[in-house]
Amino acid sequence: MRLLRANLVDLGVDWARYGEINYERSQAIGAAVAFLEYDGLLAPSARWSCETVVLFLDNHANRLEVLDTEAFDWLTWARANDLLAPENRDHSAED
Repeated sequence: MRLLRANLVDLGVDWARYGEINYERSQAIGAAVAFLEYDGLLAPSARWSCETVVLFLDNHANRLEVLDTEAFDWLTWARANDLLAPENRDHSAED
């Protein structure tokens, strides 16, 4: 299922506060989507200008199989793309 911003607002999400740590309404929406046995949900990210993918693994009935894994250093990537708040940036290069 794909939910757009307008859909979330219609479902009672306060868009002005969507990026805050207040997940009660969005979790209720996700639980309803899972209950309806959808495989997953696409919705606007609360923090980035992209969509978030949520997979409901219980609804996949063992149809998903991990074929390969790879370690990824998200912190290094975030630093390289200037995506960290100033207090979380590595200042060791300045020392």
